[in-house]
Amino acid sequence: MSILDELRQKADQKKAEQLQQESTRQNLEAIYQSALLPKMQYFYDCLNETIKHLNFLEEAILINNYSSRYPQFGQLCQKNYKINTDGYSGLADYNRLMQINVSFFCEADGEFTYTLESKRLIEAEVAFLHARRLGFSWKNKGTATAMECASFTIRRKIPVSFKLEIDYLLSLLKVTINNHENLEFFFKNYLPEQLDDDLLDVLVSYLMRRDNRLIRLDISDAHKTTIQNQLAFQQRADLDKINYEEDSKASFKIANPVKAIFSKCSKKN
Repeated sequence: MSILDELRQKADQKKAEQLQQESTRQNLEAIYQSALLPKMQYFYDCLNETIKHLNFLEEAILINNYSSRYPQFGQLCQKNYKINTDGYSGLADYNRLMQINVSFFCEADGEFTYTLESKRLIEAEVAFLHARRLGFSWKNKGTATAMECASFTIRRKIPVSFKLEIDYLLSLLKVTINNHENLEFFFKNYLPEQLDDDLLDVLVSYLMRRDNRLIRLDISDAHKTTIQNQLAFQQRADLDKINYEEDSKASFKIANPVKAIFSKCSKKN
């Protein structure tokens, strides 16, 4: 093969790759324009109206026992709703919507304080509080060279966020929820055909704490049976292990003549 033939082959290969990339780009754009953008615009319009009504009505949504990790939060009130489409505070191009962000707070007056001991627990606590974006302060009560005890103070104000974002390359809607329940993270993908009024109703109902249909697992009866069988098998295995360990201990006591001799001597004395 001459050098010219080699260059021709490389050029043809690059042209084919470019054509494939352009075809993929056109397909992705067609799906976005026809199946995703209209749904995103509809979702934004409905959520924006919902937020306006909630802020105007100022009806308290009370949350009891929000956190099992921090029961000190007590009763919180959900309020101060905001919506944006650019990740900050504004509205991006309505004809190129890629994300919708709804945020609010679950809060009450005051703060609470607690103490943790051990460097490992303290470092893990600081990392967790930062990750959940809670307002807090902490003070090392250990020595200058060792961090063995620390006092934490947390504000009773939890930031909550709902994010609906288009995954352009996969033609999906990604829903991400932070801190709505028990300082937990929720994530789920939806296909274009799933973006309907039912999903919007489920999303708003969960936001307003009417129900938790959004985060319920959709498990078939066959899958449930499989899980139950696996749990039953594991329980039997754990029980067999316990019985085996107990039998082994009993056998060891019987089969250990030296220990039996010393036991008899001890009784005689």
